Parts: sequence; structure tokens; C-alpha cells
Amino acid sequence: MEIRNIAKTGSGILVLIVALIALNIITSRLSGRIDVTENKIYSLSDGTEKILDKLEGEIVARMYFSRSLKELPVAIKTYATRVEEVLAEYSLKSGGKITAEYVDPEPDTDEEEWAIKYGIQPVRLPQGSNLYFGIVLIKGATEIVMPYLDPRREEFLEYDLSESLLGLSRTSKPKIGIMTSLNVISSGGQNPYARGDDSWVLATELKKNFEVENIDPGIGEISNDYSLVIVMHPKDADDSLQYALDQYVMKGGKLIVVVDPMSRFEMANQSPQAQMMGGAVQSASSDLPKLFSSWGIKYDPNQMVGDLSRGSNINAGGQVVNYPFFATFLGEDFSDGSVITNNLNQIVFAEGGFFAFDKSETLKFEPLVTSTKDSGLANSAMAGYLPPSEIIKNMKVDDKQYVMAGLLTGKFKSAYSARPEFSEEDLTKFPSAYKAEMDTEGAVMLIADLDMFTDGNSASVMNFGGQRLVQMRNDNLNFVFNAVDYLGGSSDLISIRSRGKLARPFTKVAEIQKDAQFKWKEKEEELSAELTRLQTELGKLQQQRTDGNRLALTAEQQDKIKSFREEERKIRKERRIVRKNLREDIESLGHKLIAINMLFVPFLVSALGLGVFMRRSKLAQVGRK
Repeated sequence: MEIRNIAKTGSGILVLIVALIALNIITSRLSGRIDVTENKIYSLSDGTEKILDKLEGEIVARMYFSRSLKELPVAIKTYATRVEEVLAEYSLKSGGKITAEYVDPEPDTDEEEWAIKYGIQPVRLPQGSNLYFGIVLIKGATEIVMPYLDPRREEFLEYDLSESLLGLSRTSKPKIGIMTSLNVISSGGQNPYARGDDSWVLATELKKNFEVENIDPGIGEISNDYSLVIVMHPKDADDSLQYALDQYVMKGGKLIVVVDPMSRFEMANQSPQAQMMGGAVQSASSDLPKLFSSWGIKYDPNQMVGDLSRGSNINAGGQVVNYPFFATFLGEDFSDGSVITNNLNQIVFAEGGFFAFDKSETLKFEPLVTSTKDSGLANSAMAGYLPPSEIIKNMKVDDKQYVMAGLLTGKFKSAYSARPEFSEEDLTKFPSAYKAEMDTEGAVMLIADLDMFTDGNSASVMNFGGQRLVQMRNDNLNFVFNAVDYLGGSSDLISIRSRGKLARPFTKVAEIQKDAQFKWKEKEEELSAELTRLQTELGKLQQQRTDGNRLALTAEQQDKIKSFREEERKIRKERRIVRKNLREDIESLGHKLIAINMLFVPFLVSALGLGVFMRRSKLAQVGRK
């Protein structure tokens, strides 16, 4: 009887193993999936799914990747797998509208020639081979190329792909407006290379990818033809201007608002008569008080921000002064997860202001550029008549961080309960009915400095052979260009979140390294301190020599050096032990992780299945008895 039960049990285990293998084969061929990663890096955002639903026609997404190269870095291989998985997800979610293809452009092949023809940029590896890693999206005769997939932009892979898909569907340039009383756009038309075009570089560069028009601040109602409006330095903004912007947002329009507590550009372009009248400083600031209040934004047009740790050197009266109100902010001061600030290195604010945000039920405020805790405020009016050295004396560091630029998103509500009581002339400027709130979510970007975008603070311009050559001084204009690309696109594109990285940090390994490096640092400091002490003592002993021979070492000095070298040898040995322990701890942790992944988890699943099977068999035997 026992032999029969053992045979039955053995047969049952064999059946279970066969069933597990069959289940793995079947599930590997199914398209269903569950994303259990922390940041849902394998799931497409709602915005992308909406974009895919609106696609018309068939699209080929052809990925060129030099898979056969033997010297490929592991990080590139891992990221390539990630890109393939994302493309497969796009193809699946598009319902067959997108076909993903994968091509290995080996050297001297037709595939390599096509990669070059499409504009896929090869990257030269240290061994001398060319690495191709890009995507071309093809719809009929239209092509959009992503020339190189930089692993550093892994978090924005979905955004970049969805933006390219939108670009593939466009038949004309998006139209954006610049609302300002300043001469940002000259009469040079849409040609950014025209002779005599004295437009700001900001405008000429935008003209390359957008249809750019100037909007008179007194125009009244703003056309919905503009996918984005940049409001620059709105001085003395009355109800007519603010209501026009308010209703543009209510109808789904997106804004970039640039205000300034003290515009040097404005002051420099005022007439001598206006400056002599004493009103120059006050008129050099700009504000949208009613809109800011409605949006929960606090902004003081009389305060400018200085940052001692981000100050820039300026020439003030023949002296070079480190001026904290010309602050050069670095990558660590930017938002980590925003497409707008991604890959920017430095942005210079020239006597800029700041924004604070009150909590709102319908709006969210994301800081994009934030000062350090070495910041303080000063009255912006002082910049009109005091030298920089005096302004610095009046600045008090308050251990606060100030938001210099930020992004408002959500469902905006009108700042007006009804259309204001305009004059008969102004009333004709607003033919459309008043709208109380948005139908969908919108976005408004806020920047507290105008002067940062003037040519003198952002770019160098040269005329060479009739051509206008531009070289960026910093990332000031790239900051705006990123924002325009982001906000000027589809509202679905704005909702796409930044993705988590596929490669996750080993926090335990980092902790072990940190502890070991701390011990190493302590030993190094002990060695340096001992060396300094010995050199001091040697100097004293040398000064005490009276035999006139200060170049030869005495026996006492030689003993000191011998003692130090012995101590140095001991410390170096201890340092080697620390390094050895570090490697052993990391290797041990790695072995444990491998064992858990390859052995423990499958064993646990198998044991659980076997336990369930044995229990059911036992219950069946009891039932038969």
C-alpha cells in the first residue's frame, strides 16, 4: 500500500512539474501583463493612450540599434531592451496602428546606409566602432527622427516618443504669440536669418520651429489660434489685459508669464525725460495682481532675490564684484522630474523675483528653479540708484529658499465673477461670452525675471557674411524653448509624467560604501595630521641646530622619520583592510541577492505548490476512507 501511495505521489509531482512548464510556455505567449514596479515604468500614461487613440493611418517605428557589437556597454544593452519593451507597448496600445521594427545596422551594409540616410547619428565607441541607437517614425512620406536615444533621458523616453508621434501628425507649424510692449519681435517677418532683423534671439530662434506673432497688450480678446502665449513684462496691467489673459486660459489656452521686480532693460530703454521724472524705478517692475491672487500665487514686485552661493562676478564702477542678485543657478537647483529643466546646466537670473504658492483644491504648483538657503531679499527700487556693493549690504540672508520659476497645472477658475464693466470702446474688444472655469486641465508657467532673456544676458550674436550667428551664453533660452515645446504641444502631452529609471540604485550597497569610505577618510585625516605634526617638529628641531649644518638630519630627526614611516605603514595596511572588507561585503551581498533570485523564490513557489498538492491528496485519501 505504501509503495502504491509513493508511486501516486511521485506521479503527482511529475504532473505538477509538467503543468508548471506548460503554464510558463502558455503565459509567455500571452499579451496580458501586470506592472508592479514602483513608478509604473512599464505602463503608458493616460496622455499617451489618448494620443494613440487619436492617431490616423499606419505608422512604422523603426529602431536602429547596433546589437551585434561585442564591445557594447552593459548600460546601453539594458536601455535598448527597455526601449524595445516600450515600443512593443506602444504597438499594443495603438491597436495595430504602430508597427515596431528592429534593425541592426552592421558595418558596410544596406541597413547602415539607411540609418545614415534617415539621420541616425553614430556614436564612436572607445574601441573605434560606430554605435547606432535611434528611432525613425515613418508615416507615408513623412518622417520624424530621434537620432540618438541617450540613456540619460530614460525618464523622458515616453514623453519624447509621444512628442515625436504628435510631430508626425502635424501639417503646419504651431502658432504662438508673444504679448509685450517691448521690441522683442522686429518687422523682419518670419525669416530668422533676414538681414537687419533686430529681434531678440529668443524670437528668432522660436521662428525656426513655430509661427511667431507679436500680440499687442491692448488687443482685448486673444484668439484660440495660438497654442501658447508668452506674456513678457506686463507693466501696469489693467482689467482689460488681465481679463483677456484670464479668458484665454478659461478656453484652454496655455501661458508663459514673465514678470520682473526690476527690469534693467526697461530702465535702459526709457527716455531721459521719464528717468528724470523719478518714476523710472517704479515703472521698471511688472505684475498681474488679480490673476496671481486668483491662482494662489504670492508675488511681490518690490522684492528681488539674491543668493550668496550663486552670485556672479560683474563690473561695477571699474571693480569686479560678486553680485548675489545676478544668480547663476545650477542643475541641483532645478526640478528633478520636469521635462522643462531636464539636461539644463545653468540659468542666470538678473535681479529676479520669486513666487510662493497657497494651497489650492484645483491647482498644483511645481517649482522649476529654486534658490539655495544662502538667499535673501532686497527692495528692488534700490537697484535703480544704489551701486551693487550697497545693495549687498542691505541684503539679509534668511535661510529660506525662493522659487524663481514654477509651473501651475490643474483646472483653473476665472479670477472674475463676471465680465468687468468696460468702457464702450473696450467692450467691443471682447465679443465672446464670459467663461467661469476651464473644461479641462490647463497649464501656466511663471518666471520672475525678464532681463535673463535679453540678448546680453542669454546669447552672443555675430553677423558673418550676412548670416546671424548665435552662441548661447547659458541655458536661459533653452529653458524657455523646453517650456514652449512642452506647453505648446498637445494637452495630452502635458499629462505625461516623467518615468522612473529602469536601473534602480542598490541602497544597501551604497550604505556599505559610505560607511567604508567614512572609515577610510578618518584614517586619511589621521595620516595627514600626523604628517603635519612631524613636519612642524622637524622644523623646530632644525631651528635648534647650532653646529651650522642645517641640511643634515640628526639622529633624533631620523628616529622621528622612522617612527612616522612605521605609523604610515600601519595606517596604509588598515586602509587596505577597509577596502578588502568593502569588496567582501558587496560581493557577499551580491551572492545573497543572486541566491534569493535564482534559488529561494522558485523553491518557495514550488514548495507552496507541492504543499497544496500534498494537502489535497491527503484530503482525497481521507475522503475515500
